[in-house]
Order: sequence, then C-alpha cells, then structure tokens
Amino acid sequence: MLTLRQHLAQLDTVELRIIAQNQGILLEDIAEDDLLTALVEQMLQPQQVQEVWNELPEEARLALAHLAGDLGGMPAPAFQRRFGELRRFGPGRLQTEQPWKSPTGPGEILWYRGWIANVFQQRPEGASRFICIPEDLAALLPLSEVAITTQPPLPAPLPSPQVQQHLDERLLDDLGTLLAYVQNHAVWLRSNGRWRLSDLQQLTPRLRLAALRKQPLEAGGPLHLIFYTAKKLNLIVERNRRHRFGKALRPWLEMSRDQQMQSLFRAWRDADDWNDLCLMPGLRCQDGAWSNDPLRTRQVLLEQLRRFAAGDWFGLEDFIAMMYEYLPDFQRPDGLYDTWYIQNAAGDFLRGFEHWPAVEGRLIRYIWHGPLFWLGVVALDEAGEAWSLTPQGRRLLDEATAEQDSDAPILSVGRDFNIVLAPHIGLWDRLRVALFAFWQASEPHYRYQITRRGLKRAAKRGVSSRQVLDFLHRASGGELPPNVRKALESYRP
Repeated sequence: MLTLRQHLAQLDTVELRIIAQNQGILLEDIAEDDLLTALVEQMLQPQQVQEVWNELPEEARLALAHLAGDLGGMPAPAFQRRFGELRRFGPGRLQTEQPWKSPTGPGEILWYRGWIANVFQQRPEGASRFICIPEDLAALLPLSEVAITTQPPLPAPLPSPQVQQHLDERLLDDLGTLLAYVQNHAVWLRSNGRWRLSDLQQLTPRLRLAALRKQPLEAGGPLHLIFYTAKKLNLIVERNRRHRFGKALRPWLEMSRDQQMQSLFRAWRDADDWNDLCLMPGLRCQDGAWSNDPLRTRQVLLEQLRRFAAGDWFGLEDFIAMMYEYLPDFQRPDGLYDTWYIQNAAGDFLRGFEHWPAVEGRLIRYIWHGPLFWLGVVALDEAGEAWSLTPQGRRLLDEATAEQDSDAPILSVGRDFNIVLAPHIGLWDRLRVALFAFWQASEPHYRYQITRRGLKRAAKRGVSSRQVLDFLHRASGGELPPNVRKALESYRP
C-alpha cells in the first residue's frame, strides 16, 4: 500500500493543482516546491475529508467502499469496467479537455479529487496494475456509512419443471463397474496409457450414464472423470502397462456410499490438474506464457453455489448473468482478458472482455452440465436450462453424510440364478457378486447371472462355493431359493 504523499508525488504540477481545485483547496500563493506538502496536509485534514465526502455522488462512495474491501485494491481493468475508464492526458490536453467536468464514471470523479491511486503490484497470480485508496486517507473515510452488499443478489427462483434429471450416485455406480472390469479382466494399456478399444467396447454397455455409452472417449467427459478420480484416489494404478488395483482400494471400499461420493467430489473439487477450461468441448487452450487456476475457479463457483437452497430451481442463464454482473473476473483475478490464448472451434482467438460469454459463460455451463451434474450435485431440467442444488449436492458441499440402512437386504436371488442388486448396495459387495457371477444388465437395476464359469473364476481367487452361499444368504436376508442353495452346496469345481 502507498500513502497519499507517495501517490501525489507521481503526478505533475498541473494535475496537482487540478486536484486542489476539485478539493476546494486554495494553493495559488504556494510555491511549486511546497505544493505537494501543502496539498497533502490539507487533504488529510478530517474536516476536509468529510466535506469532500459529503459532495461525492453515491456511486463514487460505493466505488470507495468496494476498494476498501480489499486492502490491495482492485485490478485496474476490473475497476474501470465497473466504475468507468480512467483516461490519461498530458498537461496541455488535460487543461484543454478538462475530463473532470464530464467524467466517464465514479472512477474519474475520485481520480481528479486525488482519492484513488494507480499502483503496480506483484501478487501470486502475477504482476499487474491495481486501483487503491492511499492508506492514510482510507483511515479517515466514513466508509461505514455505505451499505455494501458483499454477495451478489441471487436470481429469482423458477417453478419446478415437470421433467427433472437426477443422476444421484450413478457416477459412483459406473466407477464400481470399472473396478469390476479391472478385477475380472487383464486390462492392457496402449502406449499412450489409454485403454484398448476392445476393452472399452466391453465396458461401455455396462455403464449407467447414457453419456458414457454415447461418447465414452470424450475428453472432459464423465468416463474421463471416472478414470481421473480412480487414479487420483489410487484405486487403480498402472503397472507394466496394465491397470491393476491400488493399495487405497480396500480402505476405500470399506467406506459408505456417501463417503465414497464425498471422496469423488473432493478429488474433482481440489484438483489442480483437472482443468475444466481446457477440457470442455468446443474450446482449445493453446500453449503460451499464460496459465489459469482451475482450483481457484472452482472454489469461487462452489462458494456461490453454497448460497442456494437445495430443491429450489433457477435458470442457468440467470446464474451466468449474475456472475457476469457481479463477479466477472472469477477465473481471472487480474482482470486481464487479452493474455490467454483460447480458440473456438472455428479457430478464432477469444481475446478481450467481449468474449466473456464464449469463455467464462461457457465454462459455467460446462461445469453445471458436466462435473456437478455427473456427481449428483445439481439436477437439470429436460433442456438443461434450469438447475437445482440436490440434497446430495448440499451434503457434498457441506461435507456431511447421510445415515445408512445397514439392515435392509442388498440383493435378491431368483430361481433362475439371476441376482438383482439393490440400489444401496456397497461397491465391495458389488465386486463380490461380479467375481462369481456374470453381468447381464445395468438398468433399471444391476442384474447378474450365477454360472459355473463364474464360480470357477471365484475358486481360482480363493473364494469357495460355500463362501458364495454364505454371502448370498446373508445379503438376501435369508431369502435364498432352495434350488440355488442346493446347487451351490453340491457344486464342485
């Protein structure tokens, strides 16, 4: 931070006399060498500060209140977009144009009263220009008189749509399907570390998310997120160009489904190597001397999402408009829109604030339609134009878990040797079933078939038919058909 004297010392004599004039301070008889000292002394008189404050329009006081909210000030581009351009003139043109008489906004009103300064600062996100209030002047301003809203007003809620898309825990279920496939198959990887097409063709029909079955290889898609979180949590690892179970799998499988969903959400939320901006379809991030911070961007968006009540519906475009109006720089804290190299599908570079809807707006849509939807944090209407924070989303944001019903049966077994899994079945139990039975269907519920080949596969892993029988008896609540029980008792590998 700088003092008023340090700020005014950067200005020439012509501009100092203009500030004195706009402050109502008479300095005509002051020698040029004494001008700066005399101006600073009078500008910092409490009575002088109060008089100038009383003359300011409300929008100028509001600008000061916003600046005071951050001791380092606001990035100059962001300040000027909101409070008007700060035009710079040479001494001769300054006296001719007299911009203080027709200011571009409250920013120039404050500038030509000497109350705001333009400083160069080094911050973690980089070095850039900031607009701030000189610290000794800020201490004298009656900023408590200005009622400033620290959070943007929420958009108006919408009626609940007739068709509501809730994914709930489908992403977790599909991760379980991935783990079951790795358990039962030798998954060899290509030279780029990706799965072979033959394995993907066997895996994708078993997935519950329709988007996975349509576009399983899409970068930034739900299957990409499943693979990413599985590796991030060390559930699967690559060893000798093959995917195998990681050491973290067993303790993870011992968690409740709610806790597992929390771990998936946190893996995405806290990731600095999952770049939503550069993964969303339709945009290309080019290499260059620039970078974005996906972790910080998600933190800002999720902080706004926490303000919404679960179950209420809102327009996605209304939310984007709220961000544009009040928090446009949520992913560019320096306020600069000309330094990133981003292209659209046509190859056009999207540089400048005028492309905010095509970059920032599109990013919000991707996060709402993508990771937040896949993780069950938000529900969408049929067209994807309205959204609602789900009860599951509220728990994920608050890092809370729901109580589990541990007594209810987790599967049922038919006389035809078909096993139908309950929606609340834990993934550990699913992997047990997938070891000795073969997948048949994933909708509306998971269905597996007990076969001799499956029992033989389980026996090779050290699981006997007697253990399978005990598990099915317990998991079905004792409701096991006699023919199934008899077949398992008499089975010999």
